[in-house]
Amino acid sequence: MLYERCEQIIDMLIHSQTPVTIGWLAQKLSVSSRTVRSDLDVIDQWLKEYSLDPTVRVAGVGVLLKDPEGKIETLLKKTGSDGYVMSSKERVRAITGWLLAERPTTSIVEIAEQLDVSPATVSNDLKKVRSWMQKNGIQMVSKPHVGICVRDTENNIRRGCVMILREMLETSTNQQTLISARFVQAEQSMEKYQMNSFRKTLEMWREQILTVIQALQDSAQVKISDNGFCAMFLYLLTAWTRIREGHAISAKENTYAHIKIQQGFDGGKIHNLIKKETGMDISKDEMFMIHAEWMSLRKFGASHEINVESILIAKELIEEVKESLELEFEEGEDTVMELATHINVMRYRLFLDIPAEHNPVLKEIEETFPDVCQVVREKLWSIMRGRLGEISWEVCSHEAVYIAMYIVACMMKNPLEGVQKKNIIIVCNSTIATSKILESRLKSLFDNINVVKTISYNEFVSASELPDCDLVISTMPLESKKYQCITVNPLLKLEDVNRLMKIFMLRMQKVDINKYISATINIAARSLELKPEERIKLSIELAKNINEEVNGLDNRKKPELRTLLEEPLIAVKVKAKNCYDAIQAAGELLKNRGCIEQRHIDEMIRIKKKLGGYMVIDKGVALPHLLAPELPGPCMSMITLERPVKFGHADNDPVSLVIMLVSNNNTVHIKVLEELVDLLGDAEKRKKMDEAEHVYEILNMISG
Repeated sequence: MLYERCEQIIDMLIHSQTPVTIGWLAQKLSVSSRTVRSDLDVIDQWLKEYSLDPTVRVAGVGVLLKDPEGKIETLLKKTGSDGYVMSSKERVRAITGWLLAERPTTSIVEIAEQLDVSPATVSNDLKKVRSWMQKNGIQMVSKPHVGICVRDTENNIRRGCVMILREMLETSTNQQTLISARFVQAEQSMEKYQMNSFRKTLEMWREQILTVIQALQDSAQVKISDNGFCAMFLYLLTAWTRIREGHAISAKENTYAHIKIQQGFDGGKIHNLIKKETGMDISKDEMFMIHAEWMSLRKFGASHEINVESILIAKELIEEVKESLELEFEEGEDTVMELATHINVMRYRLFLDIPAEHNPVLKEIEETFPDVCQVVREKLWSIMRGRLGEISWEVCSHEAVYIAMYIVACMMKNPLEGVQKKNIIIVCNSTIATSKILESRLKSLFDNINVVKTISYNEFVSASELPDCDLVISTMPLESKKYQCITVNPLLKLEDVNRLMKIFMLRMQKVDINKYISATINIAARSLELKPEERIKLSIELAKNINEEVNGLDNRKKPELRTLLEEPLIAVKVKAKNCYDAIQAAGELLKNRGCIEQRHIDEMIRIKKKLGGYMVIDKGVALPHLLAPELPGPCMSMITLERPVKFGHADNDPVSLVIMLVSNNNTVHIKVLEELVDLLGDAEKRKKMDEAEHVYEILNMISG
């Protein structure tokens, strides 16, 4: 959804004949460059929904938005004269919000008139609305001659209101702007979605809501995450709107023995503060629900009562992962307590039937470590259902990935000692497991890291003073005159590692190379936008990059190339008309030994046709490769060509040496690749390989 500042930016861009800089736009609008970048993302999403080309951003040049046919300008004019023109997604949000909070009973005709669309369009939108309601466990009723309405408990209606408000405000991408602007933008969005009762509450009590949240944090001596801050704001906004409209909630406090008023929540103080600020005399049930919501958002800060049962659950989950996946790692008492704290808080979310706020790293964790997530999901569901009775599978499944993050962080720990440390501050959307993953990842790679503080974005921008540090590492863009800031992916992509290497001295002498590369491959190659066929190439690139750093490592467990490259799997002076003949010839050696089938060779040829020269890894060297999980282990063949052939690489063609590698997973072949890099890096041996007339000459070089 566009708000006024976005419309101003669009107007300036489409009427400018040349690109304009983000700094210029920020100056014109009296906002920060970061805010303008956020606005441009909103604009691009809006343009995409209308199938229009996005803004063009060129580093060092500026931003350009083309509108040769005047479509964008026409759309803006219609917005200004006839009201906001909603996309299909926005109409579904609006209808959902109206049914939950604005119109107890409505009809297709009334909705069509309100949105200025046809009844047929509304009918199609209502299918999506119904699907949304069903997914979130809310009962929607539609009957001829009666109308459309929501018939459900006040608890469920409020839960639905919070969820649709999150979507309307797009808190997953816009929460920092909402916080920094003290939720002024929320009022503009609600006006465009015609959420009038919520807008009125916001006009009356926005500052009062912020005051209550601050009081909650002060009384508990904690700083909740940015996600939690937004969630608490929307909960109080919803509760106060519904109370003001005369809708009371029933908490059934006695039914939930595990939900108790805990340390860090002064109910009397908060009750009196709300009454003073708004005039509302909040009931006991309302205070109970505010407490439950607050506790569901509590993460780290002042210690609060950790149920012994939560500690036992944490330990049981960790042991279950170790046993099921045959893993060995040290979890440490701190991790057990952090995990128990999360489980303690999670009970409230299960009680409220709300998942934790979306965290973008969750998908990457689930894709990277599906086995860990699945074990935790199944065990967590079984344990919590036994203790709490019927609970939402969706909420439990979502929480399981969060819990898996703690365990993954344990698996990745590899602390190094004895090196002068550099002090860093970590800034994340959330201060829970995302920051723990990032901290563990940093410590596993760099031996001179000292994390002095981990904070949320809100705490960073609002803090008057922070501890001295050498660098701020953040999962989102930051601007600071006082601190040097660098933005990284929470899982540290390879480009992040390369940038940080310029700041930190990466010492690998004390690192087990197999653990380091395996962890990097598991994270980078298995989830971070890499095609499956590129993963082995990434492995060999890693081996190249750190080859000099690992010369002193203990090689007792290093597998030798000769265990894979036996005499029948090597051929010299092979005739090949082209690269496809060469791939087939190298594959035939493995096929004849029963290592692979023709379909594996065909797949490598298909990949070569699709991706061009990516198989060429060095001057004159091609590495056709494939991941085949069904194989019992890795296998390798090597051929030299009578006449070099082209593989389509701009710099390293033609190819005279073809090495084929087929592996059953991402990491089992890592040590072999390290040896291969050593071999190819020896210029004299490399020359002799091309000149070899007999297979034994190659074998001697591999053995030597």
